[in-house]
Amino acid sequence: MSNLIPNAKEPKSLRGSSSFLSSASSTFDPLLAGRAIVNGLEYLKQRLGWSGAKIAKTLHLPANTVTTWLNNGTVPLSSAILHPDIQAIIHLLAIHRSLEAMFDDPAHQRIWLSTFHPELNVIPEKMMGESIDGLIFVRQYLDYVRGRGA
Repeated sequence: MSNLIPNAKEPKSLRGSSSFLSSASSTFDPLLAGRAIVNGLEYLKQRLGWSGAKIAKTLHLPANTVTTWLNNGTVPLSSAILHPDIQAIIHLLAIHRSLEAMFDDPAHQRIWLSTFHPELNVIPEKMMGESIDGLIFVRQYLDYVRGRGA
């Protein structure tokens, strides 16, 4: 490059020059990940006014399991391969992320979840409570709606 443009500098490589990338660890920390999941669930509880039992019902998990996770401040993870229960939590958090992007007011988020939608032919909260497939469907629907500019 210096042959083509006098006094030009070689471009820096992102991988070679970034202190963030060189200091970031690529190893999975199950304790950190477990705490992050609980932080997301606590935020969801606070924003939507849901109880641990309601979250557990939506995730199709025993209420005492979710309560234990919330009380301990972590979800026990053993590897980076996510158990289906953890995947369900991630779907629920993604639904909430979409609702946060669509509505600033948590009351509007709750209303969206509890209102019949003709395009879905169901109340989203009811669909999510019926099965994990319903939870995934609502997530996919919201991802689609947000992708179209909602």
